[in-house]
Amino acid sequence: MNTYFFSFSKNKQLIEIELHATDTTRIQDSFELPAWRPGRYQLQNFAKNILNFSVKTTAGVDLDWSKTARNTWKVFNPELQDFVIRYSYYANEFNAGGSYVSQNLKYFNPVNLTLFRKDELEQAVKVYINLDEGDLVACSMPYDIKGNEVELEPRNLTEWFDSPIIISPDLIHEEFQAENVPFHFWLYGNAGFFIPGLIDDLQKIAEYQIRLFGEFPQKSYHFFLLVPENTYYHGVEHASNTVMVLGQDGILPQTYYFDLLGLASHELFHAWNIARIRPAELLPYDYTRENYFSTCFVAEGFTTYYGDRILLESGVIDYAQYLHELETTLKRHFDEADNACQSLLESSFDLWVDGYEKGTPNKKVSVYNKGAVAAMILDILIRRNTGDTKSLDDIMRQLWNRFGNEMKKGYTYSDIKIISEEVFGSSLEHYFKTVVESAEPIFDLTNDYLAYWSLKMEYIPETSAIRLVQI
Repeated sequence: MNTYFFSFSKNKQLIEIELHATDTTRIQDSFELPAWRPGRYQLQNFAKNILNFSVKTTAGVDLDWSKTARNTWKVFNPELQDFVIRYSYYANEFNAGGSYVSQNLKYFNPVNLTLFRKDELEQAVKVYINLDEGDLVACSMPYDIKGNEVELEPRNLTEWFDSPIIISPDLIHEEFQAENVPFHFWLYGNAGFFIPGLIDDLQKIAEYQIRLFGEFPQKSYHFFLLVPENTYYHGVEHASNTVMVLGQDGILPQTYYFDLLGLASHELFHAWNIARIRPAELLPYDYTRENYFSTCFVAEGFTTYYGDRILLESGVIDYAQYLHELETTLKRHFDEADNACQSLLESSFDLWVDGYEKGTPNKKVSVYNKGAVAAMILDILIRRNTGDTKSLDDIMRQLWNRFGNEMKKGYTYSDIKIISEEVFGSSLEHYFKTVVESAEPIFDLTNDYLAYWSLKMEYIPETSAIRLVQI
């Protein structure tokens, strides 16, 4: 079993890592950093933050090593001795997928900085993390505190990569239950609103989502909220937790409250939709390369639609506020990308090519925004065709029952079409060809379906932007 030790040089913003490699059987042994991280379907360059790399046997003898690729190191171990790899990681990225060290905060995503042998992803490991006096630890994995160390035993590296760690004496911790599932809320930073009111709303959101699917995928769940010094909005999903970085100039003001609820709802929905209900191409995750898939509009677009819709259905926002959130989503697509030349399928695949930036003008659509519009249209289609006796909820439950519950296989685009037509009751060929597979504008089509909810989009003449109005 390999063992990892983590400590911190706070003045230099460095995380010091030791990897104790045992049971060595290779004269030439390769270790690499993950090429990407869960929740971000884009190649990363974590290796740029690595420095001070060295290798010694456990007896203290230097071993030769070489770097063989951007994120890969080869160790030469002719005597097959146990050895220790030491390296530092520059932790200066205060976002939901990064790592950051300051005088009173130690926060890292293990997927950023954990070297691994690619044939050992499913093997158990031990982890030790150094603590300062007064530190509190936020982590979704079980752990023990022994003296000045946190001790963890992840089932495997896959679990470890999915488990961010936050350590600080300044953490605020609240707990609640939703449908008998323990939930934890952790806050680092300054929030300008009433925390008990937030806990009540998070509980309502969690209860609604659990009832929607009928069960919760994990034994517990953690919301991690970090308030940055700058203005920022970012969230990353994991199987048992989410990291949310949200704030404005060092405070999370009351005016951001609905943004926070929407972000929390979105990331919690991912506990089912992507953490467990997963495309076939992502089961299991291959951290050594791109994992191309064309159904990210289901993973992210459907989740974006539900993130706001659940706020309304759970009662934490009223209908007027929901219309504001829906208008924001519609504007993000129709003001910017309805004339883009790629379909949702193409743009899903090309996340690995183009990343999450706007990139080439009029090329791609957002799998989040157009994906949410596609989810809304499908929801209305089903509701209208079944007299509101069925909805997109039935598709999500079928996806959970067939793919997420046992997690033995992932879904394909064909599975999405088959399940949708089963719920709808007849062919949906026109919907999939027009909304998902085609790049043709869908403004008029969307208005046709919004009319079922007595809504429509209209262009504001002086700005050419759209607004959502009731009819």
